[in-house]
Amino acid sequence: MTNAIVVAAILALNSQITDVSVYNDRAQVVRTAEVELQPGINTVAFNDLPEQIDSRSIQVDGSGAATVMDVRVKSENFEEIPKQRWKELYNQKEQLELERSAVSQQIARHRQARAFLDQISSKVTHRAEKEGELDLNPDNWEQMLNLYSTKSTEYDEGIRLAELKLKEIQKSLDKVMADIRDAGADTRKRRQVVEVDVEAAKAGNVILQLSYIVHGPNWTPTYDVRVDTESRKMKVNYFALVRQNTGEDWSDVSLKLSTANPGLGGEHPELDPWRIKIWQPRIQMNESYSAAPARLAKAKMMLNRFAADDAVGFADDAPMTLRETTVSRQGASVVFKVKGTSAIDADNVEHRVAVSSITMPAHFRYSTVPKIDPHAYLKAKAVNSGNHPLLPGSANVFLDGSFVATSSLELVAPDEEFWVFLGADESMKVEHKLIKKYQSREGLMGRETRHTHDYLITVKNTHSVEEEVIVWDQLPISGSEGLKVKLIAPKYTKNSEALEIDDQQRIQWFQTLKPGQEWEIPFSFYVEAPSTEKIDGMD
Repeated sequence: MTNAIVVAAILALNSQITDVSVYNDRAQVVRTAEVELQPGINTVAFNDLPEQIDSRSIQVDGSGAATVMDVRVKSENFEEIPKQRWKELYNQKEQLELERSAVSQQIARHRQARAFLDQISSKVTHRAEKEGELDLNPDNWEQMLNLYSTKSTEYDEGIRLAELKLKEIQKSLDKVMADIRDAGADTRKRRQVVEVDVEAAKAGNVILQLSYIVHGPNWTPTYDVRVDTESRKMKVNYFALVRQNTGEDWSDVSLKLSTANPGLGGEHPELDPWRIKIWQPRIQMNESYSAAPARLAKAKMMLNRFAADDAVGFADDAPMTLRETTVSRQGASVVFKVKGTSAIDADNVEHRVAVSSITMPAHFRYSTVPKIDPHAYLKAKAVNSGNHPLLPGSANVFLDGSFVATSSLELVAPDEEFWVFLGADESMKVEHKLIKKYQSREGLMGRETRHTHDYLITVKNTHSVEEEVIVWDQLPISGSEGLKVKLIAPKYTKNSEALEIDDQQRIQWFQTLKPGQEWEIPFSFYVEAPSTEKIDGMD
């Protein structure tokens, strides 16, 4: 008697996503399933896989007494949203729109009541036309003041709470609209199915793992930079903003974040021929522009100033303990393995995942361009003492517990220095004065006109500790023959720690100011040009 080989029917697996590794434009997903095999060839199926998976990336592995014989990828059509679900989404949309309208009307009523209360107050406190009309009874005035205070607080609080509720409604409405847009009404879509042939010598349970690459998910770094001026410490809390819309939720998964960029490919590009030819003149329209925006942009670049966009709502929370991550290197990339499990729904909403926290000593310095901005900007220098790089990303900056600016970090390798600007500090007083501007005739027969400019820059440290300060200004650059620029003060021979001039004629003064010390910087130069010529760009 011979043993017959049993070919089982296709068995749909109840698999769970257990591991996800996210890159900058894709993710590797691992699904795990336990299956009971019969002797012979068993065909099992991983169903309902996203349409965006890369079929060439599919791998099947596992553990147990069995052999993977064949793997096949199939596509099938399906309706993304049944009609019933579609109706539910539209009902939610209509209900949220009604709630939004009701809350908006409530805000309008509170504001009308607040305006009416102000009108009453204005009339009561307005000077009477006849002295006898003025009510001088203290009790009446006290009642009126109490009424005004109570009602104005009530209306203001009503407006605040209603506006918060309106934001929540709008957030929910945006989510419903995104679901409607992503799915489409009665549209046919595709999903993938992976069938696996597994041969077993005897009956028993095995663990199967299916891994695949799915395009679309991504993560970007973001930071909270917290600086304490008392201890002079900088704490960098490192987060990852993870989002995905693959059609499958990642629930209770082991999450890894990789700095690898697989989209670049494994080879450098080839050089195409570099062809040149004789230049042929072309007729062009004259362009005119103002130099002021360019000068302002250059100054902002020098300062690397930050704009606090939508800063309302930030607050200094109580110190928190961040989830830990383990860091490992895989070739030239770094992988952060988040401790515990994570949940990232397929809603295309950013999920803020804690990566790490580093505390470093901070060195402070002030930087100012008084020519165009009468403020000194505090910045802090630190050394990345972590065992992983800080990737380029946005940063929320907190100084002594208060939100002060939004910024960005460039790539910072371990043990590398970096600077972070901390916003303007009114306690460092800065002033830029034009002392004198005059013209004089120079040269034989007065053929040259000398335009002299005398300025005085003043910086005062009102802090109780000494502070380092860098002051920036600039000399004009001659762009024409016969136009000469000469620095009068300060005296300059070569660059030093206290005074530097770069190739763009930007001047940098450096000094450490003691508490209460005032620093005066005389700055003078002249521009000499033929008397018959007008200088462009001096105003």
